[in-house]
Amino acid sequence: MSTPGHPFEAKAVAAPDGILYVTLAGDLAWDSADELLDAARAHLDPATAPADLRVDCAGLTLCDSTGLSALLALHRLAEAAGVPLRLDRRPPFLDRLLLLTGTYEHLTGRSETAGPDGDTPSGAAEGPGPAGP
Repeated sequence: MSTPGHPFEAKAVAAPDGILYVTLAGDLAWDSADELLDAARAHLDPATAPADLRVDCAGLTLCDSTGLSALLALHRLAEAAGVPLRLDRRPPFLDRLLLLTGTYEHLTGRSETAGPDGDTPSGAAEGPGPAGP
């Protein structure tokens, strides 16, 4: 299920280099959060887990509170499987949400503070470079 106008898609690809690449597109919201978790969960069995989990967020158009909850749940799943999680190519609105909710450092591994308008003073809102295949 997805919101009209911005259908959500979470595509997971296990690459030969041992990295699981998940590409997100559309609105990560109350009606699509489970799609993200389902796409990743299938690859996060601790016995056969990838070496790294890279989530390409460049295609996100929205992330609501349930979407944020899904990202936090994804972090817990990855941590339980012993897999580092990286949120790549984060759009500025996602960094702002993470900063305002106090989850930026937890989900990105980077310490950053928000200015009065919620933006990062360093201008690093785009996040790391492109992910995977």
